[in-house]
Amino acid sequence: MLTGDPLKLALTALGFILTGMVMGNSVLLGLGLIPLIFTIVSTNIQGPSEPMLQSLPESIIVNVDDELVLDYRVEFEAGSGNVTLGGDIPPHFELLEGNNIQTFWVDRKNSVIQMSYKIKCTKRGVYQIRAPRWEICHSLGLEPTRLGQFDEVTELIVKPRILTARRVRNQKLLSQIPMPAESRIKIGVPTTSFKELREYSHGDSYRQINWKATARKGMHGRPVINEYEREGKRMVFILLDTSTSLGLGTSLKNSFEYAVQATLGLSEYYLSRQCMVGLCLFNSGLQSLKNRSSRENLFLFPEIGRVQQFKIHRTLMSTELKASNSSLSDAVNQMKRHIYGTNPLFVVVTRVHEKNKDEITKGITDFRKYSRRSRGLSNVMLINVSGYSLSINKPGDRTAAELLEHRETSQMAAFRQLGITTVNWNPSESTITDVLLSQVKRR
Repeated sequence: MLTGDPLKLALTALGFILTGMVMGNSVLLGLGLIPLIFTIVSTNIQGPSEPMLQSLPESIIVNVDDELVLDYRVEFEAGSGNVTLGGDIPPHFELLEGNNIQTFWVDRKNSVIQMSYKIKCTKRGVYQIRAPRWEICHSLGLEPTRLGQFDEVTELIVKPRILTARRVRNQKLLSQIPMPAESRIKIGVPTTSFKELREYSHGDSYRQINWKATARKGMHGRPVINEYEREGKRMVFILLDTSTSLGLGTSLKNSFEYAVQATLGLSEYYLSRQCMVGLCLFNSGLQSLKNRSSRENLFLFPEIGRVQQFKIHRTLMSTELKASNSSLSDAVNQMKRHIYGTNPLFVVVTRVHEKNKDEITKGITDFRKYSRRSRGLSNVMLINVSGYSLSINKPGDRTAAELLEHRETSQMAAFRQLGITTVNWNPSESTITDVLLSQVKRR
């Protein structure tokens, strides 16, 4: 199908020729032949054919802040002209190299074009990356511009970076990270999961002695034995706050994004130690109501293994602020049937401030209604994800942030008097891994 340009050229040529014949002017006849010949030749030039896209992967899995190169290879069977490709970039993502809109010249020698650009995956979630849109123009503009888009779609899964703490096999190091009370049991059938190295004590089997570790100690001290995990119903409940108070910071770097990162890291930490881990979402910005008409609360039952880790990942990938309409006390009330008969560890990930400290205190009190506290052991860990340093825009904001962080420290000290373990985490200064490893000390 041709545009109106060839018809205009043909009419122009016909006008010059007729005028030249009437006036007997050979110059006008020559001027009329030029556009006529150009029109006849141009109509035989074919524009680019329908583009064919090389197959794309069905899904791509990356972590937050990873750099990803999107590469598209398009082929044309025939024709020549300008081809423009335009690729999609998900919201909040950063374009690092190249351009997602590029124009190419296509002819017989250059029948294959390749567009690539690099993006930075700055926000967790599941995104649908559609193949590029295309625009094809005839080399001389004698055909209408054709528009279209490839049908291929690639699923991009951006996972938060999680805790990567490794097991330190040193009998002189003692971890202060809370564990469920049943993880300290001394009786029960030993499993094949290594726990730690410790010194030999009376009653230990000689089969447990680690002769290599004992030889490294030399002639002094007792032999060293391998301690293995023992069977027990070790249960951990991780409760993630989804209130708007965790939105402190930017759209990409805020307290809630780091709270999700801490939740994933802790779930992997406890699952790797054969604990049953459950996940519950709550909203500390809501007060507990006995006659609440709607108690929407997302709760994953405690399970063990890789399947449970996958469920937690899938849940948190799509979790946003205000995802839950239940207070902390309501969440505890929903979990009580799974708490009876166990002595679990409760991990609360939130941001402590003046408005929600009473609600958090009430929730911690409710924890102890359904679980018993072992002597010398804490069954509640409160992680405060500070966000004041994440919202600094001007030099003067740093002083204000430091004052507010000092107030947070005093609030966490008040929670510590309740007999719980508190962790105050400033994401702008350290990672959650560093904070948890700081809980390790020498015996």
